[in-house]
Amino acid sequence: MKKKNLMAVLMCTACLTAASVAPGVVFAEETEAVTEASENTSEAETENGTESAETEAKLERPDYTASDYVTLGEYKGLVVTLDPITVTDEEVDEEIRYHVQLAEALETYSEGQVQEGDTANIDFEGKLDGEAFDGGTSAGYDLIIGSDSFIDGFEDGLIGVSVGETVDLPLTFPENYGNTDLAGKEVVFTVTVNSIKRMPELTDELVNTISDGEYTDVESYRKSISENLLKTKEDEKDSVINNEILTLVANNSKINDYPEEMVAYGVANMKSFYEQYAEAYGMEYGEFLESFLGLTAEEFDSEAQTAVKQNMQQELYMRAIAEAENIELSEEEYKAGCDELAERYGYESGDDLVAAYDEDTVRLSVLQEKVLDFLRENATIEEASETETGTEAETEAE
Repeated sequence: MKKKNLMAVLMCTACLTAASVAPGVVFAEETEAVTEASENTSEAETENGTESAETEAKLERPDYTASDYVTLGEYKGLVVTLDPITVTDEEVDEEIRYHVQLAEALETYSEGQVQEGDTANIDFEGKLDGEAFDGGTSAGYDLIIGSDSFIDGFEDGLIGVSVGETVDLPLTFPENYGNTDLAGKEVVFTVTVNSIKRMPELTDELVNTISDGEYTDVESYRKSISENLLKTKEDEKDSVINNEILTLVANNSKINDYPEEMVAYGVANMKSFYEQYAEAYGMEYGEFLESFLGLTAEEFDSEAQTAVKQNMQQELYMRAIAEAENIELSEEEYKAGCDELAERYGYESGDDLVAAYDEDTVRLSVLQEKVLDFLRENATIEEASETETGTEAETEAE
């Protein structure tokens, strides 16, 4: 049974604007448990007449004073330096490959050797001390070489391997890997390459096909892709600035402890969420955890506490700043912010958003937006010159 990583899949109770933490996992299957349960639960609920989790009574969110738990460092006068917004040829190539793949126009090879950028269809089995470990086996898996989807060394180890060939890859899991049973452990993956999919030569004819006739030549198509990528980066600029500011605040500050009542509230929400899923499936709670997450109830509680604490970090910093600066919400600001968040997250109205979460959570989210506006107003945003960026890149390379 696969042991799932709660840090990647148990973020269902996070505040709307809280930063979620999801460490990378080796296999796509590692994060499928909750998705699988979510897709099937609606059917189970219908069959069993079970009430949806969203309509169940919500736990009351505890209040606390963030400054009791946080030592704030510098948060005003922060300097955020942004790299120039540019689009590289490699990024354009990657986006074109994505569209070619969507159009199912990649060329399939039943012979030849795996190259960087190929999609290799593989069978693999991972063994720890000679025994296959849970979650380490798959057949007919499409892996893009160079995507960094698997642990270090896996994809590089397949470059040069021929179709039909089987190789053993001795690798080591990262020390901070989410599954502690594998963290830092030496394993061997036995991998067979079944076939290769590769990007064909980009021709006018192919461009016409993958763009549904919107573009008929390579040059104009590449230009449009570049312009779209540039616009996307420009649109994401505010998010980049916000993330940089929040990172600086976190780096300058320290969390001394976590409010026990909030941690208990978060864990209780997670537990309630999965208890309802278990009921919908007609399963005992412990049986459900074992089947879908590969965890005992005790292991679940332990990992849930870690997930809740990591998810709380941004909230603690932002609330502490609000307390230090006496930043509060008027009712007009709350209602306007609530409507704005509802639109952002695809809800019909602010009332629908509150019904899906709860008023305290939405108020906190709107408050954090106001704190973030305060931080931006008191920060210096500057752009690095291309010369500075190039020099920095050269230094890192050395």
